[in-house]
This record gives sequence, structure tokens and C-alpha cells, in this order.
Amino acid sequence: MRPPDEVGDLAPAAAPARAGSESRLGDGRRRTSPAVWRLMPPLLIGLGLLALLALTFRPVVEGDGIGYASYLHAVFVGHGLDFGDEYAAARAAHVPLSPPLIEARTANGHLADYFPVGPAVLSSPLYLAALALRPAGEPQYGALFQGAFVIASLLYGLLALAICWRLTRSAVALVAVAAGTPYAYYLLTDPSYSHTFSAFAVSLFLLVWWRGRGQLSAARWLLLGALGGLMGLVRFEDGLLMAICLLDLRSARWRLLLLVPGTLAVFAPQVWVDQSLFGTWLPQRPAGQNLTLTAGHQLQVLFASGHGLFVWHPATLLAVGGFAFVRDRRLQLACVLAFVIETLVNGTTPDWSGGAAFGARRFLDLTPFFALGLAALAERAGAPFAWTVTAVLVAWNVLLTADFDFVLRTIDDPGYAGLLRHQLHPLAYVPRLAAQGAVVRDLGLWRLVGRPLAIGPGLALLAAEAACVAAALALALSPARLTRRPGSGADQG
Repeated sequence: MRPPDEVGDLAPAAAPARAGSESRLGDGRRRTSPAVWRLMPPLLIGLGLLALLALTFRPVVEGDGIGYASYLHAVFVGHGLDFGDEYAAARAAHVPLSPPLIEARTANGHLADYFPVGPAVLSSPLYLAALALRPAGEPQYGALFQGAFVIASLLYGLLALAICWRLTRSAVALVAVAAGTPYAYYLLTDPSYSHTFSAFAVSLFLLVWWRGRGQLSAARWLLLGALGGLMGLVRFEDGLLMAICLLDLRSARWRLLLLVPGTLAVFAPQVWVDQSLFGTWLPQRPAGQNLTLTAGHQLQVLFASGHGLFVWHPATLLAVGGFAFVRDRRLQLACVLAFVIETLVNGTTPDWSGGAAFGARRFLDLTPFFALGLAALAERAGAPFAWTVTAVLVAWNVLLTADFDFVLRTIDDPGYAGLLRHQLHPLAYVPRLAAQGAVVRDLGLWRLVGRPLAIGPGLALLAAEAACVAAALALALSPARLTRRPGSGADQG
């Protein structure tokens, strides 16, 4: 059977297809053109993804998201970095928050914001569009301004998955990394955290680096430095992943130095924030949260029953094992190096478990690397077995999500036996996961959840979700010449 992208070659040369969606057979009947058939799979995928978003996407800013989103109102409305109004608005809106983080003051006397500015920078175009509709920027925690930030999070999260597809061309790996790790939780349930922005920045950096194969021009090295600066701007620890460029030291030589000006140029907004708030050149951490190289929590972040990466999300263990089967040697070393760096860094923080987190969320910057490992492992195992294992991993993750949201409701360590035992309880709560989306609540379940019918807001959010899906599909389906499959023989090195 010929691959789908060659179906168009089957049309007879003497009967070229018409410009429309149909061509005429000799007996007068019409048949659908090959181009339409090629569009059917992505169209169905897009509709399915849009239905999933309508059922599950929660457009709310809460927790750490307050720190990221507050920059937008403070800078564009308050024209400064005084967060008093922003933090007061969060309190007044009864948003779940951490009082110590919004009450702490810096040595300069300012209210502190310890969170990186990158998510605010990336979401600023949508926030400015919202400000054009409501210039006063109020209510800060109304649907318009919350939606502007979290829709940006959704967009970048879907674009990150599209880049993962470009890197792997593996549907089973994409499903496993999206639905078998904490990714889906922070894409759909808690989108105001930085993790979708982080996955996008790292995925884009990895794609550009890999495509260069150590032969980047001076301009492209500057671009790669800028993308590295973006990684650090979104999440400080992610900037360390630029170390994979050292794998090109032999071929790039002095050009590696061009990473520095590109990085500094993009990281400049964070320097301005740190100078203004803290009077320092380096980002600061909350009291008691300083990184300690001798903390030694590396095994715990991987294997602990409380939020351990491999324990809560076994798909990541398979992904790391799959690094051994990545056939591109350069890419394989990058995967290993990135995993080692993140494990070492995540083990140096006192709250190594991530607080009230769903699993080891701080590893989500490794999403594209996990996708590569899963793709290589799936290729080795074969499609039937890979899809079967993926279905089990996704089922485990869905049950764990329901368990976390409706049963556990605590940051306490349940223990290994307790974690397994809890997995037997949340099955009855799984349907609730498909009823938390704002769209389905606004347009369908409004009576059941005790809220008024909201046709306008529901349709507006649905349209925004559709635009995000369309953008991700456009990136995923753009010309294949932009990438080559890492697992192919041509990529061996």
C-alpha cells in the first residue's frame, strides 16, 4: 500500500482533478478528490481534540499562575512592577494562592514576584488584544483576562506537541507523552503554570539545534542563543539545557560563543525585573527555597512514592529507557544529557516533590526528549504492542488524575501501597474530568453546576480553542522538508 501522501499520484494523467473537491467519472458520477481524503485524518483529529478541550479545559489562573500573570497587569496597566493591586485582586477573587509568596517583600521594599517573566512575555500579544477590548484591565480575574493568559498557555502547549510530532513522526509516542505524563494535567486542568510555555521553548530549541547538525551559520547560532535565552526566561532551570550545544564543540568551535549575545538579548527582561525588584543581577528564590548542591534528593525525585517521576508516570521510565534506541548518536547524547541535568537540578531544591503538584511536573521541560525516547522504543517494540502499552499507561494516568483531584487532595506521601490502593477508588470520579471544561459547563451542564447559561462566553472560548488547535495542526502538517525523522537511517551518526 502506498503512503497517504502519494495518493494523489494515483489519479489518471489524462483526467486531471478539478479545482473543487470532486472530479467526474465517465458515467457522470462524482468522486471525492484525493486532496480531500488527505485532509480527512487531520480534520478528524482536530475535531476530536477540540471536543476534548471543550470537555476538559479550565481557563483559570491560580497558584503559581498568579505570579506569572501578574506581570501583565502590572506592566501594561500599572506601568511598573508594583504588584499590590494584582495580589489584592487575586485575594478578592478568592483565587487559590500561596500567601507567603504574595506577601514577601524584597530588600528594596517591593512586593516580591519570584516567578520568571517568560510566560508573561509569550502571552503578552493575547493580553494586549484583551486590553484593546477592555482598556482598564478590569476585572483582572474575569473571564477575558484570565482567558487571555491561559489560552496562550494552551496555544504554546499544543504547539509544543506539534513540534514533538515534527521531531518523531510517531503518533503513539505523541499520545504517550501527552496523556501518560503530567503534560495533560498542566495543559488542561492547571494551564496557568509555566509548563506548557516551558515545553514549547525547549521543543523549539531542540528542533533548531538538531536540524543544524553542528553546521549552523553564525546567524543561526545567534538564533539558537536567543531560543536558549527564551528557555531561561520561561523557567530558569531550563536555560541549563543549552549545555547540549557542547556536543557540537568540535564542529562549531568559536561559533558557540555566539550563543552568549543571543541569550543575553532575550533574557534582558528578566534582568530588568530582578534589578527593579531585588537589586540583583540574578533571579532570586523565596526564603527557604534556595538550591543546595548537596541536598541529594535526586533519587527521590525519580522513585519516591510521593510525586516521584517514574512512580507516578511510568511512561517516563520507558521514555528514558528508549534513549538507548535513538539511532541518531548526537540526538541520543542530547537526550541523556538533558535528563541528567534536570535530575541533578530538581534534586537540589528543598521542596523536591513540587509542592501540591500532579506528579513530577518540573520534568515537563523534557517533553520533546521523552517523545524521542518513546518513539524509538515504540519503533523497536512494534505498533500493536506499543499501542497496547500506551493505552495502559494513559488509563493509569487518567485514574491518577481523578485520584489526585477528587480523592487524595493532599501533598502528603501516600506510600507505594497507598498509591496503588488509591488507584482503585477514583474510577467513579473519571466522568467528572470530562465535565470540568468551561465550554461544556457554559453551554451544556450549566444547570447541573449551578451557573447561568453563557452562550456568548462559551462560544468565544470554543472559538479560541479551535484557533489553538488549527495553529498546532498547521505547524504539524507544514512541509516535511523542515524536519527529518530522527529514527531514520539517514539520521544515524
